Amino acid sequence: MINKTQKTSRVMLVILDGWGVAPANEGNAIELAQKPFFDALKHKYPYTELCAHGRRVGLPVGQPGNSEAGHLNLGAGRIVYDDALTINKSIKNGRFFKNPAFLEGISHWKKHKSQVHIMGLVTEKNSAHSSPQHWLAMIDFLEMQGVKKVFLHLFTDGRDSAQHAAIKILERFQDKINNHRFLKVYVASVIGRFYAMDRIKKWDNIEKAYRLLVCGQGLKVSSAQEAIVRAYNRKETDEFISPTVVVDSKERPVGLIKENDLVFFMNLRSDRARELSKAFVQKDFNKKNPQSFKRGKRISNLFFVALTDFGPDLDNIRTAYPSQDIQKTLPIVLNGLKQVYIAETEKYAHITFFFNGGHVHIVSNEKRIIIPSPDVRSYGLRPEMSANKICQRICKEIQSERPNFIALNFANTDMVGHTGNLKAAIKAVECVDNNLKKLVNLAQKEKYSIIVTADHGNAEEMIDLKTGEIKTTHTINPVPFILVSSEFKSAKLRNDGSLADVAPTILRLLGIKKPKEMKGQSLIRT
Repeated sequence: MINKTQKTSRVMLVILDGWGVAPANEGNAIELAQKPFFDALKHKYPYTELCAHGRRVGLPVGQPGNSEAGHLNLGAGRIVYDDALTINKSIKNGRFFKNPAFLEGISHWKKHKSQVHIMGLVTEKNSAHSSPQHWLAMIDFLEMQGVKKVFLHLFTDGRDSAQHAAIKILERFQDKINNHRFLKVYVASVIGRFYAMDRIKKWDNIEKAYRLLVCGQGLKVSSAQEAIVRAYNRKETDEFISPTVVVDSKERPVGLIKENDLVFFMNLRSDRARELSKAFVQKDFNKKNPQSFKRGKRISNLFFVALTDFGPDLDNIRTAYPSQDIQKTLPIVLNGLKQVYIAETEKYAHITFFFNGGHVHIVSNEKRIIIPSPDVRSYGLRPEMSANKICQRICKEIQSERPNFIALNFANTDMVGHTGNLKAAIKAVECVDNNLKKLVNLAQKEKYSIIVTADHGNAEEMIDLKTGEIKTTHTINPVPFILVSSEFKSAKLRNDGSLADVAPTILRLLGIKKPKEMKGQSLIRT
């Protein structure tokens, strides 16, 4: 039995990104892999499973979890409601159509008699990055405001949707937008999210997206449907559709983004919207991003509206739905203790910015470490990613600094899961298990209590068992929670927890009082 005063002095939180729990089957990379160390921990130490999707993590009902929501909930110790829910509610009650940022954009358009553009990810309803409902509401708004034509710049998915879903998504989309009597809707360009939504400073990808939108540089087609069909004929999946511009009968791009224009960027998440946004709005783009491409002069007098808060260093951007002010996150509560946060590039924003509730600045005694992700087109080619380097660096930190709290993210099972490459995902699981063994063994010697958990599922469901098709999306499965601790080895864990309960559990381990802002509860039964 655990008494109420029992505590530990050091805690390590290991987040296995995209590691969900599901029955063994031919598409479950996690159960197909040899992972003896994880399995031993699961059976030797207190174990439970956590809800990581839908309303329990602040997402719409039934929506799979994602890394942003997962890390927000993990670090905040409460349910953090997703921007999509706020926007959905505003569409329903009509406030969406009175949004000040939108109306300011319309005033700009009227004053300059310019063109209106909507750009962003077009995908299924359960994506964390974009919602078809928001696109359709925006088009309705533009017609209400007297806009006669609008140009769409479509970023195709293939990660939060099936790999060849774009053609059907476009058909459903056009069935709805063609009903507008007074507004003509034109698709001006099509490009895979691999290019337009980069987040790891592969600036050549962002350059291709930017040059497409601004200069019309890309393959030429007469329609969006033709763009997608030709891409499929080239064996490209939706994620990797080459930059393609829609042209008129004289081979001229139908809708380039130019000076004085109005742009609405409909993505929800900042991590995959920031780089392209920087190229459009930063005055000193090349100075601030010295490793990027030579953009040239910024588009003059462009009115750029972001649907949500895309973060700092974006000049003159208008934000339609500002972010919440999340107080008393775990890093802030642990202020004064030595803290280390580490991930590779793909998940660095999640283990820092999102884990700390969207607060950019570090707290005292906090160290943030970024390990570069490998420069490969697909992580299926290198399923180990940078896990070995993360492990080596944390072992060094433990031995030299002995921080009170460590949070680290292994990106492998999520990023490799997204490739749809089952064999590579199995290797990713096995690589993580090997590194987990090294980390946990050392941390135990240094008197750490270790929590092993995940932010959402992915690699445990890589084949749609009903259709047999490859599945690259996140899941609604629960995630594991293992408490590896000599002090708490006899602890009993709740079986009704969610990600919001992890931070309160960490505070319980450290003997620190939970602030009232944290609505989650410790998973340790007393």
